[in-house]
Amino acid sequence: MPEVVLVTGATGFVGRHVVKALVDEGYSVRALARRAGREEAISFPGVDVRYVDVLDPGAVRDVVEGVFAVVNLVAIIKERRGATFQDINYLATANVVTSARGAGVHRFIHMGAVGSSDDAKFPYWRSKWLGEQAVLSSHIPYTVLRGSLIFGPGDEFINKLAGVVKASPMIPVVGGGQAKLQPMHVEDVARCIVAAIQRDDLKNQTLEIGGPEILTFDDIADTIARTYSLRRFKLHIPIRIMRPLVWALQRLLPNPPLTLHQLDMLTLDNVTELDGVEGKFGFTPRSLGGNIGYIKKISRFDAFRIALGCTPKHVRDH
Repeated sequence: MPEVVLVTGATGFVGRHVVKALVDEGYSVRALARRAGREEAISFPGVDVRYVDVLDPGAVRDVVEGVFAVVNLVAIIKERRGATFQDINYLATANVVTSARGAGVHRFIHMGAVGSSDDAKFPYWRSKWLGEQAVLSSHIPYTVLRGSLIFGPGDEFINKLAGVVKASPMIPVVGGGQAKLQPMHVEDVARCIVAAIQRDDLKNQTLEIGGPEILTFDDIADTIARTYSLRRFKLHIPIRIMRPLVWALQRLLPNPPLTLHQLDMLTLDNVTELDGVEGKFGFTPRSLGGNIGYIKKISRFDAFRIALGCTPKHVRDH
């Protein structure tokens, strides 16, 4: 009988790719989803989809029984009504950890975030740090993988920026556009997660993972424009001017393209060691350029919808 791995956030962007990677490695997957409607993306042989509210300790306890490992991917980067950073990034993780400990789970893999710390400036990073602490204090053999920007089919950041690039001849950029990011392809992230389950030398470690290059926001926008073979001008807007615009969008749109927290985070570097993945996992992750061909599927109509914060299902669930 193949070992069973439970994946929380299984129908999300990273979760879909992790489920596929686990199935490809011969695992049975118990995939947790909050609600029905997106399970088609993980309809592989050996995947058992369960609909569970991870904020309900009893419901989580029931589905953790009998699994070998847990991959915890439940997280939000943007708060909405009924889903706060504290609830999802910390309390939900704590619920999963408690149930996993009670069930005797052998490995716990947690997706963290570069920038998380006790004294983090922004609530998102603070909540991710609290989630990590729940894992570290669990006494379950763990691996925490802290990621930077993750890209790939169905992502949010690159698809949203691509929507703006395609819809407008001018790209609005926060500040000077020099904040640094380290994009890593989602399939490479999934590869690291599978390795963390399989390799004893990765137990009880917190590892920062990122792509093979450090790019500024301007660099990423230029890469997207080149993928479309478009010439685009960048309009650098001071953050003091952007803040009231983003504030207004937050109140007008149910799913704004940018929140005030995200706006502020875009002014900070979010990077780690360039050779960290190669040193720990033995492979070189793929770069952004040449690996975002999926954005070409975005039509001009899609682009306008994405720019307004309404990502079409066929783009989101690619």
